[in-house]
Amino acid sequence: MLDNIFLSNVTIMTTLLLEDIAKQLDIFNVSELLPHEQTVPPNLKRLKEAMLNIGQLVDPIIVDKETKVVLDGNHRLKVLQIIECPLSVCQTVEYKDPKIVVGTWYLAVNKPIEDILKTNIKVEKIDCDEGKKALTNSKAPFMAVCKKDGNQNACFIEPGSYRLKELIEEQNYVLSSMKGDFDIRYIPDDQSEEYLSKGYSVFFRRAYTKDEIIKAAKDHNPFPPKSTRHIIPDRIIRLNMRLGWLHEEKSEALRHLNEMLANRVYNGNVRRYVEPVIVIY
Repeated sequence: MLDNIFLSNVTIMTTLLLEDIAKQLDIFNVSELLPHEQTVPPNLKRLKEAMLNIGQLVDPIIVDKETKVVLDGNHRLKVLQIIECPLSVCQTVEYKDPKIVVGTWYLAVNKPIEDILKTNIKVEKIDCDEGKKALTNSKAPFMAVCKKDGNQNACFIEPGSYRLKELIEEQNYVLSSMKGDFDIRYIPDDQSEEYLSKGYSVFFRRAYTKDEIIKAAKDHNPFPPKSTRHIIPDRIIRLNMRLGWLHEEKSEALRHLNEMLANRVYNGNVRRYVEPVIVIY
């Protein structure tokens, strides 16, 4: 009797888990998805090769349910466009949910600022703390910071007063004006001190708002690469949707998706992590 009750409870919990996952996933036409930022060419090339080698879309593209703006997966979307894959599996979220947080990525470069920027770029020294506050008011596209003799030296790059479209254009201009052979990394905005202490020059920029991200995507005016960093609870990873299924009719692709989910859930191949994890690709 107790065994039957236990099995019944397990079946109910498994069914609820399947329903919870399934309601977050859907099949969309690639053509209706709106990217909000540009891609990094080397990253795009590596991702394209990986996706074609394994024949899968590993992680679903995360989109705002209301607007179909891509919040995470702009590179995946671009690969699907390049290989002319008509469909994508997406995880839909309510972007207005306050639990979804938007940050940004900073650029960290392993050379002094003056060795990176062309001479036609305007630079203005500024107090680091004051500069961070001014960035939120779009007083410059970037603030470059480096450490010398234990002190932080900061300067505005192309100081001014910018509206959203102008700010995007100016950030693209600065990035295209970087010269020389150097190591450039995109780092989370909470790791700037770590890289400054290693001798990197760090280019600070302000985080965009959700409304600005939606507007940029709808206006087909994407931000520079890695402009946004979305923290999304219950992000679904390792879905492994076959690219071949995404070339079939939408109804067939959805059927494949639901069958695959059911098999993996009932076989115990789904786990929800509540703690931060490190994923090794």
